[in-house]
Amino acid sequence: MFYVFLFLALLGTGVGLFPIPEDIIVLSAGVGIFEGEGEIFLVFLIILLGIIISDSLIFFAGRKLGAKIFNFKFFSLFLPQNKIEKVQKIFNSHYYKLIFGGRFTSGFRPVILFTAGTSKVSYYAFLIIDFFASLIYIPFLLFLGYRFSYNIDKLIRGATHLYHIIEIVIILIIVGWLVFRLSKRIFGNLDKKNNLA
Repeated sequence: MFYVFLFLALLGTGVGLFPIPEDIIVLSAGVGIFEGEGEIFLVFLIILLGIIISDSLIFFAGRKLGAKIFNFKFFSLFLPQNKIEKVQKIFNSHYYKLIFGGRFTSGFRPVILFTAGTSKVSYYAFLIIDFFASLIYIPFLLFLGYRFSYNIDKLIRGATHLYHIIEIVIILIIVGWLVFRLSKRIFGNLDKKNNLA
């Protein structure tokens, strides 16, 4: 039952169905190993499988829906086509660093995975990078959960607070950027009208 819960929890958090970072699930799995709930090698394999599947789902969502989303008028207001192409060009040049680093950043991870799917990154390249990043990420968090299992409440609270801080910073950056883009467009249109008048 522990293994089934672990797998389903990772899938749910990975694709955003549960409002907690998947890091917490992996830390909790380390505690489960300490308390004899699961065998370390099997836990590692289930976590690896859950992460690869959930990351792949986000990747393919980006591949299927990314272009359609950016074609909406709302998005084109803030992200003109030339800007989207510029971002994708940068991503395509540095995708291996971004995907690898994204595995270690809770707040940015889904955005990076989605963008990887939207861009021209090969799924096999994505899979290899994600796999090797996970080989570092999983044992590290399992070790933390196992080592600090006696004080896991503080560890999880600290990780949750950090996650919320990162989320708030990202939201503020996005909102600030959207307001800047919208005001630039509005005032730009006003200037054009004044010049024509």
